Order: sequence, then structure tokens, then C-alpha cells
Amino acid sequence: MMISSNTRDAMWNLLSDRNLYVWGAGQQGRGIARILERKGFVVKGFIDSSSQMQGQVVLDHPILAPETALITEPNQQPPFVIIASFFFEDDIRQQCCNLGLSEDRDMISYKRLKPFDYAVDISGACNLRCISCPRASRQDRHPPAGFMDAGTFELVLAKILREDPFVGSLQLYQWGEPLLNPQLPDILRIANKHGIQCAISSNLNVNRDLAPVIEAGPAWFRISVSGTDDEYERTHTGASWSTLIANLEELAHLRSTLRPDMKTELYYHLYRHNQGECLERVRALCARLNIEFHPVWAYLISLDDVLEHLEGKGLSSEAEEASRMLALDLERGMEMARSEAQKECLVERCIHINWNLTVSHCMMFFYPQDNIAAENFLATPLEEIQNARMACRLCRRCRAQALHRYCSVYTTERVLKNQEAR
Repeated sequence: MMISSNTRDAMWNLLSDRNLYVWGAGQQGRGIARILERKGFVVKGFIDSSSQMQGQVVLDHPILAPETALITEPNQQPPFVIIASFFFEDDIRQQCCNLGLSEDRDMISYKRLKPFDYAVDISGACNLRCISCPRASRQDRHPPAGFMDAGTFELVLAKILREDPFVGSLQLYQWGEPLLNPQLPDILRIANKHGIQCAISSNLNVNRDLAPVIEAGPAWFRISVSGTDDEYERTHTGASWSTLIANLEELAHLRSTLRPDMKTELYYHLYRHNQGECLERVRALCARLNIEFHPVWAYLISLDDVLEHLEGKGLSSEAEEASRMLALDLERGMEMARSEAQKECLVERCIHINWNLTVSHCMMFFYPQDNIAAENFLATPLEEIQNARMACRLCRRCRAQALHRYCSVYTTERVLKNQEAR
């Protein structure tokens, strides 16, 4: 729920003479920290439950364990915490309560300060055809391909900040490969000029000079991997293992020399066939290159495929092949999603702007049919976009199947001893 400006002003008063922490040093946390500092507040540091994050420095602020940051002496005023986590907010809130903090008085969710998250898909193309992704099949239903130019991006960013001035971060991807956009460095420079932190997710199988991209300053760079050698090339269909390794080495070198504070993480998508030795090889590679390593369950990434399957229309041959390979299978994933059917849809608050300025009802659906809330973001007021999204038939179909919790359960379900950064 968005709070009013009066309520937000009252919250600013709560911060007076208190240590201020942001719980979560990822995309949301970094953006919130920048906005707080823009408004004159001093951020004491970040908090994270992950041992591999603790001890790092982000935006000149230390990342601390909860127990280190939040334990106070008797008669000492407790710190104030802004929770900036997309998936783990409830868990973090409970940890804060366990450490003696109270809702609203001592902590608040970033969602109550910032009504929407924004994804600007600057690339409407991808170089791969991964079998778990809808790009692998049904070509006649695909959205148009192309790239957002830097001038258009600046107009988009200006409108976002006019309508939602508390925005401090943007996601520059969803269905496209951002490294394919030749104007990516210019786009990053424009965002940084306005104090906006940008996140990139890449398969890192694009042959381009990475130096101008890293020099332009992405705040957060995620790489997706799903095995090694032939196993990797099977699920990252069309990719080359040798190209990935060369680009990982180059990315790590550029990060250390140009942008040492760039959050760099590798998401390892677990299937039945790529655990054990494959997983440990990639874990060791990440340790050597100082890249955060996060094994996560692979799943069918497009809700289009899953919804049609649940409604009895069947999967494409590629999605069917991927489904058979899932370590956490589709039936178990949907069982877990149905157990959370009454929980919120996390992507309802996400405004997804495509490269051609159309706005999707839902960023988790790929095909444009029944999924366009506005034809032109620049010409459509945010309130009108939201009204269209709230009346969306696709949303009702999704909720009827509890599919709105499908991606969340695959993300939050723990893998091995992995401590996902929160």
C-alpha cells in the first residue's frame, strides 16, 4: 500500500537522531539508499542475512549481520530499518520483531514509500532460445523485436520520475538480452546522471566489448548459468560454454579495475542433470572470480506456457522437454503455489515497459496477446495504466490457478545450504 505524502513526512520525523539501516543490498536496497541520501538522510549501513554478503562495502556503506546492526543497549534508542527485499519481506519483518523492533515505529517496507517498481526492457531480442523460455517456440506469437534508443529511454525515465519521484532503481531487462542493445552504455550514463541505479541480467554469451558497459556503471549485474560444457549448452540453448567462461573472466577483471562496487552475482539454474560435479565446478569458478553464487531451482519461465498447461491446452514441445528436466517439477511447484494462494501477487506493483513503449499487464507473461495495458507509455498517464491493469482478464485467469505465487515459490524454496541474499 502506498502511503500518503503526509504519512511519509511523519516517517521522516521518526528518523531524527536514529541510526538508519536498509535491509537488503540488492537492486531495491541500493536505490532506496540513494534516495534517502538525496533527501539528506545518513544511511548507517546495509543489513543482510547472507554470510557471503556480510563484510562487503556497497555505496561506501558496510553490509552487516542483523545481530550486529540491530542489537541495542538498554535505554538506547533502537535503529530504524527500511526493508528493501522483493521476495523475503515477511521473513525479514519477523527477524526484526524477534530483535525487538516494532512495525511502523522502528521499521517499514520500502513498498510503502515507493508505490511501484519499474522494468524497462531496453532489448526486445535475445541471442538464445533456452528451452524453458517461450522464445524457444511458437514464433508466430512473439512480440516484435527491436531496441530502445537512449533518447527514448531518457524520455521514459523523465516520465517515471515525474509520476513517481521516489524511484531510485530500474531493471533494464525482462525478456530481452540487454547486452545486445548497442546504446546500453549511453542508457546507463543517462540513468546515473539522474541518480538511478540500474540492474542488468545477461546470459553473457554476446560477443561485444564489455568495457564501455561496465565503465558506464551498472549497479548490479546478474549472470544466468545452467550447468557446464554440454549440459550448459543443452538448457542455455544456442550458447557456448567457452564463450561464457571467457566473458566471465573479462567481466570479473573489468569489475575489479573499473567498478569494484558493482554487485555481481551468478544464478545457477538447477535441473535434474546439472547438480553434483557441475554445480561444484561453477561454485568454485565463482569463488575464484569473486562472484556471488546462488543456486536456484529452474522452472518454466513464462507464465503463458504454465497457464495454458493448467487450462488443459498443453505445453509446447520445448517446454515439455524442459518440464521433464526440472529438479523441482511443475506439479510440485504448483502444489506449493496453491498453498500460498491467499498471498499477494508480488508483480502487481511492477510496471513493465517494453522497448517499443508498450506496457505489459504482467511482466511474467511473454506473449503480447491480452497482455498490453497501454500502447505508449509516454502518452499514457500512470493512473490510466494502473486502471487498465486492475481490469485485466489475464490477471483473473492467473489468480484462479494460484499462478501468481508460482515464481515466488521457486525463488524462495531453499537449495542445498545456499543462503540466498535477503
